[in-house]
Amino acid sequence: MEARRRFGSCNAGFRAELRARFNRSAALPTIAGLLLEKVLKEGERRSVRLERDAAGQRTVVKRFSAPSLAAATLDRVRAAREHRLLSELRDAGVRVPQALGLERVDGGWEVRMEWLGASATAADLLEGRAPWPRGRAAGCRELGILLATLHARGVDHPDLHPGNALVSADGRAWAIDFHKARRVKALRERTLRRDLASLAASARETLTPFERARFFLAWHSALPAELRPDTPRALLAREIETSARERRVAVVHKRRLRRLRTSSTVEKDERDFSGYVRHGFDAERLGRLARTALARGPGLFAGLVEPGVLVVTGISERQARRIFVNAARALEHRLPAARPLALAREPRPWVALEVPEHSLPATVPQALRSTRSLHSLGKLCAGLFDRALRPRSSAGPLFWIAGTGEVVLGAVLELERDATRAGGVDTVRALSLAGLSISELSPRERAAFAAGLLAGSGLAGAAREALRAELRHG
Repeated sequence: MEARRRFGSCNAGFRAELRARFNRSAALPTIAGLLLEKVLKEGERRSVRLERDAAGQRTVVKRFSAPSLAAATLDRVRAAREHRLLSELRDAGVRVPQALGLERVDGGWEVRMEWLGASATAADLLEGRAPWPRGRAAGCRELGILLATLHARGVDHPDLHPGNALVSADGRAWAIDFHKARRVKALRERTLRRDLASLAASARETLTPFERARFFLAWHSALPAELRPDTPRALLAREIETSARERRVAVVHKRRLRRLRTSSTVEKDERDFSGYVRHGFDAERLGRLARTALARGPGLFAGLVEPGVLVVTGISERQARRIFVNAARALEHRLPAARPLALAREPRPWVALEVPEHSLPATVPQALRSTRSLHSLGKLCAGLFDRALRPRSSAGPLFWIAGTGEVVLGAVLELERDATRAGGVDTVRALSLAGLSISELSPRERAAFAAGLLAGSGLAGAAREALRAELRHG
């Protein structure tokens, strides 16, 4: 009780300030009688919905509704902060939605703002779910200018990612979602680097080196001279690329456990076993896989049980989880890999992965000796090096080859970080992963493999030319 009284006394001034602030906000305009048209985003504590009035006018409503009293106080602060920042930035000429109102509704706080119409998030554009209005390069340039504008206005936004930027039908970029942001007199260079690395990490596997450079150059040119870092532009760009690579690997690794709980990608299944399956997986087919997997003996089995489905049995529950998660990690890194289908824990652990139809294990004689397969293998290995990843062990063949010649990762048990090779290419190590050596390849096969390494390296400019020269003379 004594601690509670001390806490209340220390925060009395803070509460008084909040009361004054939200009493002032009561005079802000509100819009009544809106009808729900679409839920844009739904979370436990926040939701975003699209509403329209009788005249057909649309507005966006962002609602903060935390269950506890302490969290509700923070929601009030965040709602007011977003409303205030939107108003200030809009008045300053920054492309953000116009704030239309702030009000308390049914125990929560709602911020009403302008609906930007036919627009798509940068995340949807990068993932290919929506087309770039004026092309990818122009879109990258617009997003770079938008970030520079926010920095010039002193916006410290700790949650920058492609989902917090919109591109309208005319190709202009808009910033959204400011409930965690704040304005400062001048941003530090550390903050500028953080924002650049965060956005580059989110997009580095969906944008080409040229498109990433277009974004960076647009940001650097639009930033006021007094805010530009002292680091030379070319060196700063390389440092941001390195930081983005490290950040991306760390983020994907941190999110790996999302595959072991019900989420947007997998769901828990108790019909035939205790485990997880990909959303929408056919129940009859799943039951057939379960029966086939359980019919296998206690020893390790890693092979096709039906066209396009690789099953691994005779492993521990921990190994099954690793295979399932590593397949998801590889796909999130945009690497060609088997797709996770099902993970079973009872009565015996097994895992099912989807591979291209008519696939063969790379251990089949001559399976990797076609120029198309060697090119695909080189591209895959370069992608692993670029992301600082190294498969250390696998259940069965590490590589599988589709009928088209495409090479994909199979059931990987250990996919560890290998920072020593980040951004570089090791030809000998790449070939050794497939059990090959340079001496056994013909000049034509070496050329195909080298072309794949170059294509998957993710390098541009001088670094790309240096790698080309090394492969030509190596």
